[in-house]
Amino acid sequence: MAPTTEKEALSQEKALAQEQEGVVAVIGMGCQYPGGCDSPESYWAFLRQGGFAVCEIPSGRWPQEIYDPDSHRPGKSVSRWGGFLPDPFPGAFDAAFFDIPPKEAQALDPQQRLLLETAWRACEDAGLVPDPANGLPVGVFVGIGTADYHGAQLWRPGLTAIDHFTATGASFAAAAGRLSYVFGFEGPSLAIDTACSSSLVAVHQACQALRLGECEAALVAGVNALLTPNLYVCLTAMGLMSADGRCKAFDASGDGYVRAEGCGAVVLKMVDRSRRDGDRILALLRGSAVNQDGRSNGLTAPSRQAQARVIEQALARADLLPRDIDYVEAHGTGTPLGDVIELRALLDTYAAGRDPAAPLLVGSVKTNIGHLEAGAGIAGLIKAIQCIRHGEIPPHLHMDRPTPGVNWAEAPLQVPTSLTPWPRTGRPRRAGVSAFGFSGTNAHVIVEEAGVEERVEALSPGPILLPISARTPAALEALAATLAEWLEASPRNLADVGLTLGAGRTAFAHRRAVVGATPAELAARLRGETALWAASADEEPMRRKLDELARLWTAGGTVDWDRLYGPLGARKTAVPGHPFERQPYWLDPVMGGCGNAGPDGAAPEPVPVPSTAGILARGSAQAMRAFLDERARRVLSDRPLAPLDPDLALLEQGFTSMMAMELRKTLETDLAIAVPSTFFFNYPSINRMAEFLLGELPQPVKPPQEAPVSISHQAADEFAFLDDLSDEDLETLIDREVDRL
Repeated sequence: MAPTTEKEALSQEKALAQEQEGVVAVIGMGCQYPGGCDSPESYWAFLRQGGFAVCEIPSGRWPQEIYDPDSHRPGKSVSRWGGFLPDPFPGAFDAAFFDIPPKEAQALDPQQRLLLETAWRACEDAGLVPDPANGLPVGVFVGIGTADYHGAQLWRPGLTAIDHFTATGASFAAAAGRLSYVFGFEGPSLAIDTACSSSLVAVHQACQALRLGECEAALVAGVNALLTPNLYVCLTAMGLMSADGRCKAFDASGDGYVRAEGCGAVVLKMVDRSRRDGDRILALLRGSAVNQDGRSNGLTAPSRQAQARVIEQALARADLLPRDIDYVEAHGTGTPLGDVIELRALLDTYAAGRDPAAPLLVGSVKTNIGHLEAGAGIAGLIKAIQCIRHGEIPPHLHMDRPTPGVNWAEAPLQVPTSLTPWPRTGRPRRAGVSAFGFSGTNAHVIVEEAGVEERVEALSPGPILLPISARTPAALEALAATLAEWLEASPRNLADVGLTLGAGRTAFAHRRAVVGATPAELAARLRGETALWAASADEEPMRRKLDELARLWTAGGTVDWDRLYGPLGARKTAVPGHPFERQPYWLDPVMGGCGNAGPDGAAPEPVPVPSTAGILARGSAQAMRAFLDERARRVLSDRPLAPLDPDLALLEQGFTSMMAMELRKTLETDLAIAVPSTFFFNYPSINRMAEFLLGELPQPVKPPQEAPVSISHQAADEFAFLDDLSDEDLETLIDREVDRL
């Protein structure tokens, strides 16, 4: 019943605030999962129709054949199946979008690539605009545990291919740290490995950090990639692999799980801050808990008592009773022992006081896409959120004969094997999500319906300005085409779309802005169609103002989008994101036989290197500047770039410290000289570098050469350069001179 007085309204608002104190809001999601699930919407559509994404191991994923039905054969796997992402994963990536140079991209674990792309999608979905220049108080929490790339690259038998990109490309810590660095997020940044519970533990840790005020928002992700056969062989030896390629969770025929790869990410805020910020709240996290099996029947054996305790702790923190939960997205891997223990733990907790006529519904997404191991918890969480939002439970697959380890006739549990409605009951829909690690770390999260009525989508009553931008002209065209098709697909609140594209997206250099009053008109203008559209006399003044704003924004100006769309009651909504332009980056044939490919898939042609005598000895300033510009652009991007500003520091033109190291190495190799470690700090721009290399500025260290080539001009004081030397470089110079003497 609506409040009848202002006093009643304030009272209800206060009661809601007290009820939601400590509650965390999910405001954005992104995912890449098997089955072509590249967004939460496509993921939901896939699950809703009972999709099954497991396939045979793609040819070329690794060189050797590992399948053998005999589980006792050393070096073999009883499984030849998995939930795999489609091409172009794992070899392709849009490195330029994230300002990662080609050589560093080749060294990058595909798990880091997935994290960057999926995290960007989640931020777009949340309307959270990264600001690397100024930084944002956002925490990063990543569940990650598979070290295929780490083992194959950092600990390879041959050491000559290891360089300064290897460690950061393979490190779990760098996987989280790179997200913070690229996006400018300055809150806690943690990589978490608790095996199969990693990403749900990451959700719990993020919620705790938000409650403690360590960050104002949190990006949480879980990732897994299947890049080598090693873990297939190991898990076969442990008896954990399904021989027929199916996770038969809770079925009598369950014989193990099927491995899967992918990535999911969510953006979290405290609910009161989310409401103040006008965020689109997808769901609420009422409570969570993490514990450990301790001294159970074995290191890898699950504990029924520990699983029951973690559920009870999560319920207590959510201030809810077991009967308040309608559905549990279970860990449900399909192992015979693990399934029975988990079901009995659910009976010990959620069965208490439950009406047998309203049984607890239980499902597992692993029956659809396989087990994402460290990324499994997030996959289950996103599924549970979508179930709550859409009011349906997708079919649980491969359930023919329920496990005899549970008395199903009396247990108030039900595993839905067909699409099942989730009806309204007078209270919010709520679900529990479980994830258990084989080392004994358990996690459970309570998810609740947001409680905000879905907005009725309606067309805007007048003309609207839609701004779009992209990193490249090609990406801008692709985004315009996608957005045009999306606008025409179903009714949209155009003010919401305009606000989201303006205030909830990064404004890139390549821009376009269109004005229109209907989805059809806006779509046509996005496609560049020039047909005339009738406009009423009342609309003309507003159209002229919006056209002026469109020209301003397209030229690189700024627009106060909140001021423009606030009077229309606009709020952020889900809108298609920036397209990725993926190129092949693959480091070693060991990782799948892709070779050391350049952007077009072929080995890159070596660029002719001007001789030292041709540049240094001749003393041509123009040739030196051109040489430095060309080498710097090669490091900065694998795509053609306009010449860099020769007077502006490279660090202000997109360079990072790692790129500077790469350019330093290139200069030392191509020019056969020693380049000081402080080179890019003392001489930050192309012109300054050229002046130093041509001897027009003091030299920190004179390069040692077998056949000396003069690179300096006559100076008034031949020792003046000593004044600019650091203590370290001066000591190095003295040592060299002593050795020479």
